Amino acid sequence: MAKRLKSTKSKNSESFYIIDDFYDPNTRKKSTFVVEKLGNIRTLMDKYHTDSRDEVMKQLKLYLDELRQKDSEDKADVKLILSQDDLIEKDKENLFNIGYMYIRNILCSLGIKDICNEISDQYKFQYNLASIINDLVSARVIYPSSKLSTYKSCSKFFDLSDYELADVYRSLKVLSEQRYFIEKMLYKNSSQLFKKNTAVLYYDCTNFYFEIEEEDDYRKYGKSKENRPNPIVQYGLFMDADGLPLADYVFQGNMNEQKSMRELEAIVERDFAVSKFVVCADAGLNGWENKVYNDMKKNGAYIVTQPIKKMSKVMKEWAISPEGWKLEGYAGTFNLNDLADKETIEIEGVKRKIKDLVFYKNRWEKRTKKSESSGGKYTLEENYIVTYSRKFASYQKHIREKKLERARKLLNNPGKLTKTNQRDPRYYISKASVTKNGEVANETVYMIDEEKIAEEEKYDGFYAVTTDLEDDDLSLIISANKQRWEIEENFEIMKSELKTRPMYVTKEHSINGHLLICFIALLVYRLLEKKYMNEKYTCAELFDTLRDLNLTYINGTNYIPSFKRTEIVDDLAEVFGFQPSRKIITQKYLKKFQRVVNSKKSTKLI
Repeated sequence: MAKRLKSTKSKNSESFYIIDDFYDPNTRKKSTFVVEKLGNIRTLMDKYHTDSRDEVMKQLKLYLDELRQKDSEDKADVKLILSQDDLIEKDKENLFNIGYMYIRNILCSLGIKDICNEISDQYKFQYNLASIINDLVSARVIYPSSKLSTYKSCSKFFDLSDYELADVYRSLKVLSEQRYFIEKMLYKNSSQLFKKNTAVLYYDCTNFYFEIEEEDDYRKYGKSKENRPNPIVQYGLFMDADGLPLADYVFQGNMNEQKSMRELEAIVERDFAVSKFVVCADAGLNGWENKVYNDMKKNGAYIVTQPIKKMSKVMKEWAISPEGWKLEGYAGTFNLNDLADKETIEIEGVKRKIKDLVFYKNRWEKRTKKSESSGGKYTLEENYIVTYSRKFASYQKHIREKKLERARKLLNNPGKLTKTNQRDPRYYISKASVTKNGEVANETVYMIDEEKIAEEEKYDGFYAVTTDLEDDDLSLIISANKQRWEIEENFEIMKSELKTRPMYVTKEHSINGHLLICFIALLVYRLLEKKYMNEKYTCAELFDTLRDLNLTYINGTNYIPSFKRTEIVDDLAEVFGFQPSRKIITQKYLKKFQRVVNSKKSTKLI
């Protein structure tokens, strides 16, 4: 209802107020509050210079009509009646997050309601699956925690939950069973919002640990990415050429990773109607069988990283030899030794900075081996492509110097110097047991292994792949490998920002349901970052902004912002059509945005 007059009578006087309805964010019920105290009848008669109560009522109604008109134009001033003696209500929430609304808006744009309605019609359950997914995904971004904590945290959202905690746990089984239907529909619906780039699909695996000691039928001991001694489940992810998650695959912690790629690839081809694509993965995942699998397909192809150190002696010498290097679009060849002391090079009359160039060389090689995919021997003709980048060489040198710096510090504390992992600083430390005369003894001496460093330096700047693509596709091959880091970043976001692990669910279907929610949260975040914000901000900046977008409840229908107004906040307001940085925000203004958030109306995609 709109603002209205209210009067209260006492023995000697009559007082007037303007009241309005409001939605109590804690009780979730409608109530009324005093917008403005107008005064008693005597003071109002003095104000309007009359002795007639009817004239006072006439003037008050004119004033009320004026306020209602301003309300309809959304220009009304807000008057607060507060006393410093008043206390806030005990055990009532006063801080509410609105960052979740941007997440929910993207979900609604992706048609999550229709997807859930179709699933609900199939299962005939009574709870609101769309509401559960909306809350779980939003809370995974804003308040990542266990399902119980998530359920409690949703009280800080303005949308009223219409389900019970038990429904959340029930829904995980449904999510597990409907994983690829949901992912397929999210892909299909997002394709209607913007053109998808599936020419190259990137695949990689990670794993998530559980804080338990004993493995079971699903959570198995395996090689943990965090080197933790806990049971794990493994997780494979396909990402498109724009860095957006496409589909995922969950499997036991002790299973072979390579097989998972073929199985998920078949699902993508069958369910997502994506049949022509190049698979890009590292050598550990895209081994012989996967190469043959993709080479045999009519519209399939692969790009696989090839560690130069693991090449044959002849191929290794060819890969790092300074002669025969090319630049795309340039007919000549270069010798890297001739460029060693130069900062720029002139190419067809244009000076180019060498650090910005990527040189390459390639050659074709044949291999014949047995293959399960082909059912016998198979001959694979592969294009070996090696690139050299001075910028990449500087990066590798920088990383090595950092590790050496830590290694030198470790020499002063040689308690734990047994690691041989190449990523660990102890990799560069060697030891010898000698006496002062050089004889073998019990005394152990630790030192920096200069030979190992010199051997590594030979490969700085070089990067190799193998592929069954033709030479005409060199541009695609080189550009494709520049994006491989993004799938690692997706895993990092899942682990650090979305807090996917450790997991607090135990059953197989609950684990799968939980990981699907994390997948959807990752997809929505990536869409926000890339398609809505045009990659203008870092991951940390976006997550921190959404989590800090809080409003403090004052009274009645009024809230005030409790966050810092930044460029990101203004950009969100521009894209989503909701400006939260007003000095005071009314429930009416919030409800306007809520109606947009909970509809299919899309925001301004970049």
